[in-house]
Amino acid sequence: MIRHTLSFRFKDEVPAEVRESVLATLATFPDRYPAMRNWSMGQNISTRDTTFTHAMSVEFATNDDLLGYLRSDSHESFVRETWRPVIAQQAITAYEYTERPEAAARRALQMTKSERPRGPYGMEYARIEVPDMQATIDFLEYHVGLQLEQRTDEYAYLRADIEHHSIELINAPERENGWTVAVGYSVENEEVLEQLRKRVLNAGLEVLPLQERQAALCDNGFAVKDPDGLIVELFTEFQEYAEAPHIEIRPLDLVHPFIATSRYEESLDFYTNVLGFLHSDYVVGSTTFLRCEDRYHHSLAIQKNTEHYVAHLCFAMKSLDHVMRMRARALYKGAPIASDIVNHSASTSIAFYMHDLRFGPRFELCDRHRVFTPEEHETHRPRRMPADPRNIDVWRPASDDWGRF
Repeated sequence: MIRHTLSFRFKDEVPAEVRESVLATLATFPDRYPAMRNWSMGQNISTRDTTFTHAMSVEFATNDDLLGYLRSDSHESFVRETWRPVIAQQAITAYEYTERPEAAARRALQMTKSERPRGPYGMEYARIEVPDMQATIDFLEYHVGLQLEQRTDEYAYLRADIEHHSIELINAPERENGWTVAVGYSVENEEVLEQLRKRVLNAGLEVLPLQERQAALCDNGFAVKDPDGLIVELFTEFQEYAEAPHIEIRPLDLVHPFIATSRYEESLDFYTNVLGFLHSDYVVGSTTFLRCEDRYHHSLAIQKNTEHYVAHLCFAMKSLDHVMRMRARALYKGAPIASDIVNHSASTSIAFYMHDLRFGPRFELCDRHRVFTPEEHETHRPRRMPADPRNIDVWRPASDDWGRF
């Protein structure tokens, strides 16, 4: 863990209302920078040293997270335009520390006290039937950054990080376009898996066996069909490699599918009341964002539509630079960009989308997808946002600008 502290004193001539405005802006940082943890700020009450009037403390999981915050355009703009003109003196420290075992144990105990039903942990893979296996592999390797691990005439596995695979391709030459037939979610432990199985049975749904190959890649699991017939596979102990692929520009994680459905309310009931996904945010009358136990803002999004299909799969990249390098590849090779750079209002991620019908859904490459803190995960109140394009992309200019969607 990295603890970052900032001690500061305002210039004497700065009016009280300006000081309050700056402090209020600092208080918004945990929402604006999702990598922040345990943020706090207060007035100096020391009687030994009154050099500084205020102090702020925040923690980051890694030094890269800290540097990402410090080097972000929004932070640098704040420092240049708002901070420096009013601050007389400041001191900044950052240091790495290891949490004491008893503190970590207390935190783990507090996290287990929640009595709500547990949902899946996080998304692991999508299974896609494609008409042209080799063309799809070439696309996923070059334009998404995945690594091919295994291929037969029937199927292929490609992975992003240490998990066994994030995309499974099924050879389906009879299809004209690619089609997502299944998604896979890991589950924290056998107890949660059994709870999920019971909730599926209590809902009157059929518990299906895992695909045979997938059953060999995990300890235990089962499958169930959602209201549109999409297969959802749930399992424990998904196999992992010892190392991530030795590819410089690649995804770090498969974050979520975005599912369009004509059975919107029925799908929401299935994923929340049966499988235990949690509501994160809504675009009223249009889309619901749902999260898993891995605390990504959404591990699943459901859109009200007149038909059913998996609209896109989202991969998180290492940095915005890597997103833009992949975008440059797409432009250079003429890969179809379905939606160009978007600054997502709900998840705070910046992304672009590629889409070739032969390969199935759109592929979203993003950076800075919001991850809730453990406390936020248990207490977050979903926002109900109007159906306005600015509530999808904060860089959209007006409420009637639906051109890119």
